[in-house]
Amino acid sequence: MIYYIGLGSNLGERQRTLRRAIELVKKIPAVKLKRVSSFYESEAWGVVNQPDFINAAIKISTELEPLNLLDELQRIELELGRVRREHWGARTIDLDILYGAEISCERLTVPHKFLFERDFALIPLKEICPTLEVNLRGDKVVKVAGSPIDFKFKLVACVDKNFGLGYKNNLLFRLPEDLKNFRALTLNHTIIYGRRTLETFPNQQPLDGRRNIILSCSSKNILGAEVVGSVEELFDVLDAAEENFIIGGAQVFNELIPYAEEIFLTVVDAEVQADTFFPDIEDFKLSAAQIFDGFEFRRYTR
Repeated sequence: MIYYIGLGSNLGERQRTLRRAIELVKKIPAVKLKRVSSFYESEAWGVVNQPDFINAAIKISTELEPLNLLDELQRIELELGRVRREHWGARTIDLDILYGAEISCERLTVPHKFLFERDFALIPLKEICPTLEVNLRGDKVVKVAGSPIDFKFKLVACVDKNFGLGYKNNLLFRLPEDLKNFRALTLNHTIIYGRRTLETFPNQQPLDGRRNIILSCSSKNILGAEVVGSVEELFDVLDAAEENFIIGGAQVFNELIPYAEEIFLTVVDAEVQADTFFPDIEDFKLSAAQIFDGFEFRRYTR
C-alpha cells in the first residue's frame, strides 16, 4: 500500500527534527521510503498563539495495516519528545497519515479529515503526489531550506541489464568508457560512498580532485576523506550549493535514493552473476540515453 505522511514541527531545531523523523520512518520494518518533499514554513493552524511550523510530506510503501502504521508513527513521536498537552498545540514533531488507502474508524481517518482545509499540508503533498487535485485557500506557505532533497543527490553506477551492481564485494565491470564518464561527471564535486566502495578504488585510496565523504559507522580517520557515521550526520556536513554524487555501494544507494534528483547509469548489455543490486527506480523516468556497442549511458530524473 502507498501512503503519504505529513510531518510538522514548531519547537526546537525544526529542520533537524523533521530529518530525524524521516530517518526513523525509513527504519520502520515493512516500510519503504519513496519520496520526500521540500520543507515549508507557515503560521500555526487551529491555535495561533504559538511559533511557526515547518511542514513536509513523504511517500511510503508498506505492508503494515493502517492502524499498525499509526502505532509506529506515534512511537516515533514519543521517541522525539512529543508531549500532547493541548489539541493543535505546539509540538516537537507531528506525524499524520494524510492520504492513501481510505479508512475511517475511531482512531484514524484517511484521507485526513482536515487535509483539504490546510495549505501547509496540501502544498508539500502535491509536490510528491502531482496527480492529486487540490484547491488551495491562499494561505501563506513559504518554502525553506533544510529538506534532504535540497542536496539534489545524483546517483552514479554501472550495472548489468538486470541492474546487478556487484558480486562478493567486487564490481561487475570496469569499462574504460564508464570510468571516463564517471570522472567527467564527478571531478571537482562531492562524492559520497561506503567503506566497501573505497576498497574497490585504486590502492584503496580516496579519489583525487573530489571531496570524498565516506558514510560508515565503523571507519575513522581515513586520509583524504571525511567520515560520517549516519545519514543525519551527512546532512550536517553537506553543501546544498555543491553537486553531490552518490557512488555506492548498494546499502548507500538504498539509504539515499529517496532524496535523489537524478540517476546516471551505465547499463552493460550482459547478464552476469550478482549478489547486490541497484535499488528500484520506479519513481524516476528515463530522460536521456546514449547507445554504444555493448553498453548504454542512461540518465533518469524525478
